[in-house]
Amino acid sequence: MTTSTDHRPVAATAHVPDDAVVSLHEARELVRSLALHDQPVGTVGLEVEGHTVVRRDVTASPPYDVLLEVATRHALLPRGGRVTLEPGGQLEVSSAPHPDLATALDAMEQDTAVVRAALAQQGLGWVLLGADPVRPPRRVNPGERYAAMEAWFSAAAATQGHGATMMCSTAALQVNLQAGSRDQWSARVGRAQGLAPLLTALSGSSTFLEGRDTGWHSARQRAWSGLGELRAGRLPHLADPVEAWAERALEAEVVLVPAAPGGVAAADERRSLRQWITAPRHWPPATAGDVRRQLTTLFPPVRLRGWLELRCLDVLPSRWWPAVAALATVWMDDESLYPVVDEAAARTADRAQAAARSGLADPVLRAAATSCLRESAGAVPEQVRDAVAELADLASDGRSPGTLVTDDLRGRGPAVVMEEMAHA
Repeated sequence: MTTSTDHRPVAATAHVPDDAVVSLHEARELVRSLALHDQPVGTVGLEVEGHTVVRRDVTASPPYDVLLEVATRHALLPRGGRVTLEPGGQLEVSSAPHPDLATALDAMEQDTAVVRAALAQQGLGWVLLGADPVRPPRRVNPGERYAAMEAWFSAAAATQGHGATMMCSTAALQVNLQAGSRDQWSARVGRAQGLAPLLTALSGSSTFLEGRDTGWHSARQRAWSGLGELRAGRLPHLADPVEAWAERALEAEVVLVPAAPGGVAAADERRSLRQWITAPRHWPPATAGDVRRQLTTLFPPVRLRGWLELRCLDVLPSRWWPAVAALATVWMDDESLYPVVDEAAARTADRAQAAARSGLADPVLRAAATSCLRESAGAVPEQVRDAVAELADLASDGRSPGTLVTDDLRGRGPAVVMEEMAHA
Protein backbone atom coordinates (compact mmCIF):
# COMPACT_ATOMS: atom_id res chain seq x y z
CA MET A 1 0.00 0.00 0.00
CA THR A 2 1.64 3.22 -1.10
CA THR A 3 1.20 6.58 0.54
CA SER A 4 2.09 10.07 -0.55
CA THR A 5 5.68 10.99 0.21
CA ASP A 6 4.43 14.47 1.08
CA HIS A 7 3.25 13.08 4.42
CA ARG A 8 6.18 10.85 5.31
CA PRO A 9 8.35 11.83 8.27
CA VAL A 10 12.13 12.08 7.97
CA ALA A 11 11.86 12.14 4.18
CA ALA A 12 15.53 12.99 3.73
CA THR A 13 16.53 9.83 5.59
CA ALA A 14 13.98 7.64 3.82
CA HIS A 15 15.38 8.64 0.43
CA VAL A 16 19.07 7.91 1.06
CA PRO A 17 20.41 6.42 -2.22
CA ASP A 18 20.75 2.65 -2.26
CA ASP A 19 24.49 2.80 -2.95
CA ALA A 20 25.28 5.07 0.01
CA VAL A 21 27.45 3.34 2.64
CA VAL A 22 25.82 3.69 6.06
CA SER A 23 27.02 3.84 9.65
CA LEU A 24 25.18 2.03 12.43
CA HIS A 25 23.42 5.26 13.40
CA GLU A 26 22.46 5.99 9.79
CA ALA A 27 21.12 2.47 9.32
CA ARG A 28 19.00 2.77 12.44
CA GLU A 29 17.61 6.12 11.35
CA LEU A 30 16.88 4.78 7.87
CA VAL A 31 14.84 1.89 9.29
CA ARG A 32 13.03 4.25 11.65
CA SER A 33 12.13 6.57 8.77
CA LEU A 34 10.66 3.68 6.78
CA ALA A 35 8.79 2.00 9.64
CA LEU A 36 5.58 4.00 10.08
CA HIS A 37 4.18 7.04 8.30
CA ASP A 38 1.77 9.55 9.79
CA GLN A 39 -1.39 8.89 7.77
CA PRO A 40 -5.07 8.91 8.75
CA VAL A 41 -6.76 5.57 9.31
CA GLY A 42 -9.16 4.40 6.62
CA THR A 43 -7.25 3.34 3.52
CA VAL A 44 -7.28 -0.44 2.93
CA GLY A 45 -5.04 -2.65 0.80
CA LEU A 46 -5.39 -6.41 0.36
CA GLU A 47 -3.16 -9.21 -0.89
CA VAL A 48 -4.54 -12.60 -1.89
CA GLU A 49 -2.11 -15.41 -2.70
CA GLY A 50 -3.02 -18.77 -4.21
CA HIS A 51 -1.35 -22.00 -5.30
CA THR A 52 -1.26 -22.55 -9.05
CA VAL A 53 -2.25 -26.08 -10.03
CA VAL A 54 -2.24 -28.12 -13.23
CA ARG A 55 -5.88 -29.14 -13.49
CA ARG A 56 -5.22 -32.48 -15.17
CA ASP A 57 -2.56 -33.46 -12.61
CA VAL A 58 -2.58 -31.65 -9.26
CA THR A 59 0.67 -33.36 -8.25
CA ALA A 60 2.59 -31.50 -10.99
CA SER A 61 4.09 -28.02 -10.83
CA PRO A 62 2.89 -25.59 -13.52
CA PRO A 63 5.53 -24.59 -16.11
CA TYR A 64 7.36 -21.45 -15.10
CA ASP A 65 7.12 -19.88 -18.56
CA VAL A 66 3.33 -20.22 -18.54
CA LEU A 67 3.06 -18.66 -15.08
CA LEU A 68 5.41 -15.85 -16.08
CA GLU A 69 3.33 -15.14 -19.17
CA VAL A 70 0.14 -14.90 -17.09
CA ALA A 71 1.82 -12.72 -14.45
CA THR A 72 3.37 -10.43 -17.07
CA ARG A 73 0.24 -10.09 -19.20
CA HIS A 74 -1.84 -9.23 -16.15
CA ALA A 75 0.79 -7.29 -14.23
CA LEU A 76 -1.70 -4.43 -13.86
CA LEU A 77 -5.29 -5.55 -13.36
CA PRO A 78 -8.52 -3.64 -14.19
CA ARG A 79 -9.11 -2.40 -10.62
CA GLY A 80 -5.48 -1.46 -10.04
CA GLY A 81 -4.20 -4.72 -8.55
CA ARG A 82 -0.83 -6.18 -9.47
CA VAL A 83 0.21 -9.81 -9.97
CA THR A 84 3.50 -11.24 -8.72
CA LEU A 85 4.94 -14.72 -9.14
CA GLU A 86 6.13 -16.19 -5.85
CA PRO A 87 8.89 -18.79 -5.28
CA GLY A 88 6.79 -21.95 -5.42
CA GLY A 89 4.67 -20.81 -8.35
CA GLN A 90 2.06 -19.12 -6.18
CA LEU A 91 0.43 -16.10 -7.79
CA GLU A 92 -0.26 -13.16 -5.51
CA VAL A 93 -2.67 -10.35 -6.31
CA SER A 94 -1.87 -7.12 -4.45
CA SER A 95 -4.55 -4.47 -4.58
CA ALA A 96 -4.11 -0.77 -4.99
CA PRO A 97 -4.83 1.23 -1.82
CA HIS A 98 -8.58 1.89 -1.62
CA PRO A 99 -10.38 4.60 0.37
CA ASP A 100 -12.65 2.18 2.23
CA LEU A 101 -13.13 -1.48 2.99
CA ALA A 102 -16.15 -2.12 0.75
CA THR A 103 -14.32 -0.72 -2.28
CA ALA A 104 -11.20 -2.74 -1.49
CA LEU A 105 -13.18 -5.98 -1.26
CA ASP A 106 -15.08 -5.31 -4.47
CA ALA A 107 -11.91 -4.42 -6.38
CA MET A 108 -10.02 -7.48 -5.17
CA GLU A 109 -12.87 -9.82 -6.05
CA GLN A 110 -12.95 -8.39 -9.59
CA ASP A 111 -9.17 -8.51 -10.05
CA THR A 112 -8.84 -12.07 -8.72
CA ALA A 113 -11.59 -13.18 -11.11
CA VAL A 114 -9.44 -11.94 -14.00
CA VAL A 115 -6.43 -13.89 -12.71
CA ARG A 116 -8.45 -17.05 -12.21
CA ALA A 117 -9.83 -16.81 -15.76
CA ALA A 118 -6.36 -16.23 -17.23
CA LEU A 119 -5.02 -19.31 -15.46
CA ALA A 120 -8.00 -21.40 -16.58
CA GLN A 121 -7.19 -20.57 -20.21
CA GLN A 122 -3.83 -22.27 -19.63
CA GLY A 123 -5.37 -25.34 -17.99
CA LEU A 124 -4.40 -24.13 -14.54
CA GLY A 125 -6.33 -23.56 -11.34
CA TRP A 126 -5.79 -21.15 -8.44
CA VAL A 127 -6.27 -22.86 -5.09
CA LEU A 128 -6.83 -20.64 -2.05
CA LEU A 129 -5.57 -22.59 0.95
CA GLY A 130 -2.95 -21.65 3.53
CA ALA A 131 -0.71 -24.54 2.48
CA ASP A 132 -0.41 -26.81 -0.54
CA PRO A 133 -2.08 -30.00 0.71
CA VAL A 134 -0.59 -32.28 -1.96
CA ARG A 135 2.81 -31.31 -3.38
CA PRO A 136 6.19 -31.13 -1.63
CA PRO A 137 7.88 -27.71 -1.59
CA ARG A 138 9.60 -27.03 -4.90
CA ARG A 139 10.91 -23.72 -6.13
CA VAL A 140 9.43 -22.86 -9.53
CA ASN A 141 10.56 -19.24 -9.84
CA PRO A 142 14.26 -19.23 -10.85
CA GLY A 143 14.81 -15.63 -9.74
CA GLU A 144 18.20 -14.90 -8.21
CA ARG A 145 16.75 -13.56 -4.96
CA TYR A 146 14.63 -16.65 -4.39
CA ALA A 147 17.51 -18.98 -5.27
CA ALA A 148 19.70 -17.19 -2.72
CA MET A 149 17.01 -17.29 -0.04
CA GLU A 150 16.46 -21.00 -0.67
CA ALA A 151 20.20 -21.63 -0.29
CA TRP A 152 20.41 -19.62 2.93
CA PHE A 153 17.44 -21.31 4.59
CA SER A 154 18.67 -24.75 3.45
CA ALA A 155 21.96 -24.08 5.23
CA ALA A 156 20.26 -22.76 8.38
CA ALA A 157 19.83 -25.85 10.53
CA ALA A 158 17.78 -23.91 13.08
CA THR A 159 14.91 -23.45 10.61
CA GLN A 160 14.48 -27.26 10.32
CA GLY A 161 13.20 -27.19 6.75
CA HIS A 162 10.62 -24.50 7.44
CA GLY A 163 12.31 -22.16 4.95
CA ALA A 164 11.45 -24.28 1.93
CA THR A 165 7.90 -24.79 3.20
CA MET A 166 7.21 -21.11 3.79
CA MET A 167 8.68 -20.10 0.42
CA CYS A 168 7.10 -22.73 -1.79
CA SER A 169 4.13 -24.33 -0.02
CA THR A 170 2.26 -21.55 1.79
CA ALA A 171 -0.21 -18.87 0.73
CA ALA A 172 -1.48 -15.93 2.74
CA LEU A 173 -4.16 -13.30 2.95
CA GLN A 174 -2.61 -9.98 3.91
CA VAL A 175 -4.42 -6.88 5.10
CA ASN A 176 -2.64 -3.52 4.82
CA LEU A 177 -3.84 -0.65 6.98
CA GLN A 178 -2.57 2.83 7.73
CA ALA A 179 -0.49 3.41 10.84
CA GLY A 180 -2.55 6.42 11.93
CA SER A 181 -1.12 9.51 13.58
CA ARG A 182 2.06 9.28 15.64
CA ASP A 183 0.14 9.25 18.90
CA GLN A 184 -1.76 6.17 17.65
CA TRP A 185 1.23 4.09 16.57
CA SER A 186 1.89 2.29 19.83
CA ALA A 187 -1.78 1.38 20.37
CA ARG A 188 -2.33 0.31 16.77
CA VAL A 189 0.73 -1.90 16.57
CA GLY A 190 -0.14 -3.36 19.95
CA ARG A 191 -3.73 -4.01 18.87
CA ALA A 192 -2.59 -5.67 15.64
CA GLN A 193 -0.08 -7.90 17.40
CA GLY A 194 -2.59 -8.80 20.10
CA LEU A 195 -5.16 -9.78 17.48
CA ALA A 196 -2.69 -11.76 15.37
CA PRO A 197 -3.30 -15.11 17.14
CA LEU A 198 -7.05 -14.61 16.88
CA LEU A 199 -6.76 -13.88 13.16
CA THR A 200 -4.59 -16.97 12.69
CA ALA A 201 -7.18 -19.08 14.50
CA LEU A 202 -10.02 -17.61 12.45
CA SER A 203 -8.26 -18.01 9.09
CA GLY A 204 -6.24 -21.19 9.51
CA SER A 205 -6.79 -23.49 6.53
CA SER A 206 -3.57 -25.46 6.30
CA THR A 207 -3.79 -28.66 8.30
CA PHE A 208 -2.64 -30.72 5.31
CA LEU A 209 0.85 -30.32 3.86
CA GLU A 210 2.61 -32.55 1.30
CA GLY A 211 -0.29 -35.00 1.34
CA ARG A 212 -0.27 -35.57 5.08
CA ASP A 213 -2.29 -34.40 8.04
CA THR A 214 0.09 -32.32 10.18
CA GLY A 215 -2.28 -32.07 13.14
CA TRP A 216 -1.84 -28.28 13.08
CA HIS A 217 -4.66 -25.86 12.37
CA SER A 218 -2.24 -23.59 10.49
CA ALA A 219 0.82 -25.40 9.20
CA ARG A 220 1.50 -22.16 7.31
CA GLN A 221 1.89 -20.19 10.52
CA ARG A 222 3.93 -23.01 12.03
CA ALA A 223 6.36 -22.81 9.10
CA TRP A 224 6.73 -19.04 9.30
CA SER A 225 7.22 -19.01 13.07
CA GLY A 226 9.79 -21.79 12.59
CA LEU A 227 12.10 -19.24 10.99
CA GLY A 228 12.99 -17.95 14.45
CA GLU A 229 11.96 -15.18 16.80
CA LEU A 230 14.15 -12.45 15.31
CA ARG A 231 12.96 -13.16 11.78
CA ALA A 232 9.30 -13.97 12.36
CA GLY A 233 8.37 -13.19 15.95
CA ARG A 234 6.25 -10.29 17.15
CA LEU A 235 7.91 -7.03 18.14
CA PRO A 236 8.66 -6.26 21.79
CA HIS A 237 8.75 -2.83 23.46
CA LEU A 238 5.58 -1.48 21.91
CA ALA A 239 5.86 1.84 23.71
CA ASP A 240 8.06 2.71 20.72
CA PRO A 241 7.32 0.28 17.87
CA VAL A 242 9.49 2.24 15.46
CA GLU A 243 12.56 1.73 17.64
CA ALA A 244 11.60 -1.92 18.18
CA TRP A 245 11.51 -2.40 14.41
CA ALA A 246 14.89 -0.73 13.96
CA GLU A 247 16.42 -2.94 16.65
CA ARG A 248 14.89 -6.05 15.06
CA ALA A 249 16.41 -5.16 11.68
CA LEU A 250 19.85 -4.67 13.20
CA GLU A 251 19.79 -7.85 15.30
CA ALA A 252 18.42 -10.30 12.73
CA GLU A 253 20.86 -12.35 10.70
CA VAL A 254 21.57 -11.20 7.16
CA VAL A 255 20.14 -13.49 4.47
CA LEU A 256 21.22 -11.72 1.27
CA VAL A 257 24.47 -9.94 0.38
CA PRO A 258 25.51 -8.15 -2.81
CA ALA A 259 26.93 -10.19 -5.68
CA ALA A 260 28.44 -8.84 -8.87
CA PRO A 261 27.14 -7.60 -11.17
CA GLY A 262 24.28 -5.97 -9.29
CA GLY A 263 22.80 -9.19 -7.97
CA VAL A 264 22.45 -10.93 -4.62
CA ALA A 265 23.76 -14.14 -3.07
CA ALA A 266 23.12 -16.07 0.11
CA ALA A 267 25.15 -14.73 3.03
CA ASP A 268 28.03 -17.13 3.64
CA GLU A 269 28.34 -16.31 7.35
CA ARG A 270 25.80 -16.16 10.18
CA ARG A 271 26.05 -12.47 11.01
CA SER A 272 23.58 -9.79 12.02
CA LEU A 273 23.13 -6.54 10.13
CA ARG A 274 24.70 -4.77 13.11
CA GLN A 275 27.80 -6.97 12.85
CA TRP A 276 28.03 -6.40 9.11
CA ILE A 277 27.90 -2.63 9.48
CA THR A 278 30.42 -2.44 12.31
CA ALA A 279 32.85 -5.08 10.96
CA PRO A 280 32.33 -5.88 7.25
CA ARG A 281 35.22 -8.36 7.02
CA HIS A 282 35.14 -9.89 3.50
CA TRP A 283 31.68 -8.48 2.72
CA PRO A 284 31.51 -5.06 1.06
CA PRO A 285 30.54 -2.19 3.38
CA ALA A 286 26.80 -2.20 4.04
CA THR A 287 24.76 0.32 2.09
CA ALA A 288 21.30 1.82 2.39
CA GLY A 289 20.16 -0.68 -0.24
CA ASP A 290 21.41 -3.53 1.94
CA VAL A 291 19.44 -2.16 4.88
CA ARG A 292 16.28 -1.94 2.78
CA ARG A 293 16.86 -5.50 1.55
CA GLN A 294 17.23 -6.71 5.13
CA LEU A 295 13.73 -5.42 5.89
CA THR A 296 12.29 -7.59 3.10
CA THR A 297 13.66 -10.72 4.82
CA LEU A 298 11.87 -10.05 8.13
CA PHE A 299 8.45 -11.69 8.47
CA PRO A 300 6.76 -10.82 11.78
CA PRO A 301 2.99 -11.30 12.09
CA VAL A 302 2.67 -7.51 11.80
CA ARG A 303 5.32 -5.89 9.62
CA LEU A 304 5.97 -2.15 9.60
CA ARG A 305 6.23 -0.90 6.02
CA GLY A 306 5.15 2.70 6.49
CA TRP A 307 1.75 1.11 7.06
CA LEU A 308 0.75 -1.99 9.04
CA GLU A 309 1.03 -5.21 7.06
CA LEU A 310 -0.95 -7.97 8.79
CA ARG A 311 0.81 -11.19 7.75
CA CYS A 312 -0.78 -13.64 10.20
CA LEU A 313 -3.67 -14.95 8.07
CA ASP A 314 -3.96 -18.08 5.96
CA VAL A 315 -5.70 -17.45 2.68
CA LEU A 316 -9.14 -19.03 2.49
CA PRO A 317 -11.50 -20.07 -0.32
CA SER A 318 -13.35 -17.21 -2.01
CA ARG A 319 -16.47 -17.85 0.06
CA TRP A 320 -14.57 -16.82 3.20
CA TRP A 321 -11.53 -14.64 2.68
CA PRO A 322 -13.49 -11.39 2.11
CA ALA A 323 -15.28 -11.84 5.46
CA VAL A 324 -12.05 -12.51 7.33
CA ALA A 325 -10.33 -9.55 5.67
CA ALA A 326 -13.29 -7.37 6.62
CA LEU A 327 -13.14 -8.49 10.24
CA ALA A 328 -9.42 -7.80 10.49
CA THR A 329 -10.03 -4.31 9.10
CA VAL A 330 -12.95 -3.28 11.30
CA TRP A 331 -11.30 -4.70 14.41
CA MET A 332 -8.32 -2.47 13.68
CA ASP A 333 -10.02 0.64 12.32
CA ASP A 334 -13.53 0.93 13.81
CA GLU A 335 -13.19 2.79 17.11
CA SER A 336 -16.66 1.72 18.25
CA LEU A 337 -15.36 -1.86 18.47
CA TYR A 338 -12.21 -1.05 20.44
CA PRO A 339 -13.60 -1.88 23.92
CA VAL A 340 -14.39 -5.49 23.00
CA VAL A 341 -11.51 -5.85 20.53
CA ASP A 342 -8.84 -4.57 22.91
CA GLU A 343 -10.11 -6.84 25.67
CA ALA A 344 -9.89 -9.78 23.27
CA ALA A 345 -6.42 -8.76 22.08
CA ALA A 346 -5.16 -8.62 25.65
CA ARG A 347 -6.40 -12.18 26.22
CA THR A 348 -5.08 -13.65 22.98
CA ALA A 349 -1.75 -11.86 22.51
CA ASP A 350 0.21 -14.81 23.92
CA ARG A 351 -1.82 -17.54 22.16
CA ALA A 352 0.14 -17.67 18.88
CA GLN A 353 1.21 -21.29 19.35
CA ALA A 354 -2.28 -22.36 20.42
CA ALA A 355 -3.79 -20.53 17.44
CA ALA A 356 -1.51 -22.29 14.96
CA ARG A 357 -1.99 -25.69 16.56
CA SER A 358 -5.63 -25.71 17.66
CA GLY A 359 -7.42 -22.74 16.11
CA LEU A 360 -10.75 -21.90 17.71
CA ALA A 361 -10.79 -25.24 19.52
CA ASP A 362 -8.64 -23.37 22.05
CA PRO A 363 -11.14 -22.06 24.64
CA VAL A 364 -9.46 -18.67 25.09
CA LEU A 365 -9.41 -18.01 21.36
CA ARG A 366 -12.96 -19.31 20.93
CA ALA A 367 -14.28 -16.96 23.62
CA ALA A 368 -12.44 -13.99 22.13
CA ALA A 369 -13.66 -14.77 18.61
CA THR A 370 -17.24 -15.18 19.79
CA SER A 371 -17.28 -11.84 21.60
CA CYS A 372 -15.65 -9.94 18.72
CA LEU A 373 -17.87 -11.51 16.07
CA ARG A 374 -21.00 -10.75 18.08
CA GLU A 375 -20.13 -7.04 18.13
CA SER A 376 -18.97 -6.88 14.50
CA ALA A 377 -22.10 -7.95 12.64
CA GLY A 378 -23.20 -4.41 11.83
CA ALA A 379 -19.73 -2.99 11.30
CA VAL A 380 -18.75 -4.95 8.19
CA PRO A 381 -19.88 -4.07 4.65
CA GLU A 382 -23.13 -5.50 3.36
CA GLN A 383 -21.42 -7.83 0.88
CA VAL A 384 -19.85 -9.95 3.67
CA ARG A 385 -22.52 -9.85 6.38
CA ASP A 386 -23.95 -13.28 5.59
CA ALA A 387 -20.50 -14.85 5.67
CA VAL A 388 -19.66 -13.08 8.94
CA ALA A 389 -22.88 -14.42 10.46
CA GLU A 390 -21.86 -17.93 9.41
CA LEU A 391 -18.41 -17.35 10.90
CA ALA A 392 -20.03 -16.37 14.19
CA ASP A 393 -22.05 -19.59 14.22
CA LEU A 394 -18.96 -21.66 13.51
CA ALA A 395 -16.88 -19.85 16.14
CA SER A 396 -19.47 -20.47 18.86
CA ASP A 397 -18.82 -24.19 18.32
CA GLY A 398 -15.04 -23.78 18.27
CA ARG A 399 -14.94 -24.17 14.50
CA SER A 400 -13.93 -22.02 11.53
CA PRO A 401 -13.90 -22.17 7.73
CA GLY A 402 -10.58 -23.99 7.93
CA THR A 403 -12.21 -26.66 10.06
CA LEU A 404 -14.68 -27.29 7.24
CA VAL A 405 -11.80 -27.54 4.76
CA THR A 406 -9.92 -29.95 7.01
CA ASP A 407 -12.98 -32.16 7.42
CA ASP A 408 -13.28 -32.33 3.64
CA LEU A 409 -9.59 -33.11 3.15
CA ARG A 410 -9.75 -35.87 5.73
CA GLY A 411 -12.93 -37.29 4.27
CA ARG A 412 -12.17 -37.26 0.53
CA GLY A 413 -8.39 -36.94 0.44
CA PRO A 414 -6.21 -33.92 -0.42
CA ALA A 415 -5.75 -34.71 -4.12
CA VAL A 416 -9.49 -35.01 -4.76
CA VAL A 417 -10.28 -31.78 -2.92
CA MET A 418 -7.43 -29.88 -4.56
CA GLU A 419 -8.54 -30.98 -8.03
CA GLU A 420 -12.07 -29.80 -7.30
CA MET A 421 -10.78 -26.44 -6.04
CA ALA A 422 -8.58 -26.11 -9.13
CA HIS A 423 -11.67 -26.36 -11.33
CA ALA A 424 -13.74 -23.89 -9.29
